[in-house]
Amino acid sequence: MKREAVEPELDSLLVRHLLALSARLGEATTLDDWLAMPPIILDVTEEAEALPLEDVFERESGALRAVCNRPYTRLRTVEEVVPTSRVRSIASGAAARLASRPEDWASHTLAGVRPSRLLARRSEEDADIYENRVAVAVLHVMRSHLQQRIARLRGLSRMVDDVHGLLVPSEETSWRARWDLAGLLRNIEDSGRQRAAAGTRLRTLESLLAVVEIMLDSPLARAVDHRSAPPRELHPTNLLSSDPHYRRVASLWQSCITSATVRPGKAETARRRQEVRVAFERFTGLLLLLACTLLQATPDAHQPAPAPGRTTRFRMRGEQLTVTWSRTGDFTLAWRDRQALRVIPLTTDLCTAPDAASVAALVSGVRRDRPATECDDDLIVHPGLLRDHQDVEPDVAGAAYRIGHGGGDASGRHVGVAPLSPLDIFSVSRLVRAVQWSTLGADARRYPHTVSMPAGMRSAVAHCDWLEPRPGGVAVVRAPSPGESEHLSVLLKTAQGRHGGSRAAEHEVQRLRTVSETLKDAAVQAGLLEVCPVCAKTGSQRQTVFEPREGGLFAALCSACRTRWELRRCLVCTRTFPLLEPDGSAATGAAESDLDRRLGGAFLAVPCWASRGTGKFICPACGICGQASRAVSCPRGCSTRAPV
Repeated sequence: MKREAVEPELDSLLVRHLLALSARLGEATTLDDWLAMPPIILDVTEEAEALPLEDVFERESGALRAVCNRPYTRLRTVEEVVPTSRVRSIASGAAARLASRPEDWASHTLAGVRPSRLLARRSEEDADIYENRVAVAVLHVMRSHLQQRIARLRGLSRMVDDVHGLLVPSEETSWRARWDLAGLLRNIEDSGRQRAAAGTRLRTLESLLAVVEIMLDSPLARAVDHRSAPPRELHPTNLLSSDPHYRRVASLWQSCITSATVRPGKAETARRRQEVRVAFERFTGLLLLLACTLLQATPDAHQPAPAPGRTTRFRMRGEQLTVTWSRTGDFTLAWRDRQALRVIPLTTDLCTAPDAASVAALVSGVRRDRPATECDDDLIVHPGLLRDHQDVEPDVAGAAYRIGHGGGDASGRHVGVAPLSPLDIFSVSRLVRAVQWSTLGADARRYPHTVSMPAGMRSAVAHCDWLEPRPGGVAVVRAPSPGESEHLSVLLKTAQGRHGGSRAAEHEVQRLRTVSETLKDAAVQAGLLEVCPVCAKTGSQRQTVFEPREGGLFAALCSACRTRWELRRCLVCTRTFPLLEPDGSAATGAAESDLDRRLGGAFLAVPCWASRGTGKFICPACGICGQASRAVSCPRGCSTRAPV
């Protein structure tokens, strides 16, 4: 039977955190309440405390160990055919069997038959009794319980380690990522105590699991059929009532039954699944809004709490940015009155898919079931942590997380995929990057903006160095200064010329007005590229050095925060792609999930894996370091990969 991707378990730690966060968001009444809500509340007290079953097991494990080492047994009569020299007791049917099997005769004499083998009878101890099956069932229940608890606590420990790492300067995480993400957390200063508590409890649980594994390796556990589990209510046998060790084992079994979770029915399961879907939608909306604030977007004042059918408004880099939560559960991000990104929550963990083709089929199905929109890009988000899927095939992991890649459908729309989890503070970094791709990346890919212009006007503005001639018009390669804008108006009026009739003159004025408005709009779009995407200083506070380059490319550097961003052209597939280098230094490339931890969301194209500071980036369209001097021995294999 072919395995398919599945949704998270209803009793998993991820689902519990989603539901708890959703309950708090449901009580919020304003947008400010949402933006003040941390996506992770750093509190592992509940998981770090010992559960009643674990206390009982620690108290009664001595009796369980005594039963495993010295169990009660019963004598069982076994009949088997053995050589005559080994027979100690002859079975009742030995003579009849020997008479019918001449092959077991050693010789035939006048006195009778001399047998070579006989049906013998012997007695052996049998440990597979009801009381011992109870003891072994306790061991299997405890192993399952401890393994689940350890897995949950390890997930929390990784989260606490991530949070604690934001307080400690490290080469693995840039200072800007630490600065941005630390503001989203509550009780971050308490991470040291939480980390110690989680570590202490984790070591205790691992020690208990080691004890259980040792007892499961005992002769008793190997001799008992563990598949025949005892009933929830034990029969009051003499051993379970009278023997002190077995009586304590029976008490431990009752504790196991009491702590066991009752499996819900189909109706209850469907209801809980719907709650998880709503919770994941709210969590996605929260992370998307927080991602906008990390990109220095300022929300309009006095907005209600987000809800299906509502739109949240921001101002980013001097332009309008809105996030609309549709009634179908999707989020549409509009940048400067244009739908730039649609975020679609999917509660199926794509990393549990058997192969990359299954991931692609699920993504295509989700998009096919959604109504058509005018968005340039779609982003499918799903619950899960890539770090928890180390046994997943690399192609599946790559298909379950990709942002800004060149792959799309026949209409030219691109689709990204990213995992989100309330146990992973770096989840918000993935949405920061997705918003960067749909805003800064889209603006950069449309550079330079070409404006149609008659030959007479083109000759008049030929000396404007912020304009470059193009067939049939001009390209705006940088934003003009106020003086250059005024000078352009004078030049265009000079190129207007004289016309005999009033109708012709009116037509010429209208054409001049259209060209002027189009140039102004193109200048505004070019000016957006000169605003630093990290510190977002506009107007007189902007400290950007913007350099137009040949071939319709550009490079920009922020003097305030040393961030560099530019548009490059891949020499393999000839497509252009934007890149972003925070702090002005190129980092060593790695898998996208690792770059989240190192750089946060402050990157677009992935740096080359070859060596630190090479300045080379992987083309998102063809997946190759498409530079003039590619590394010969790239760990990623770009030097041997053919263009896609």
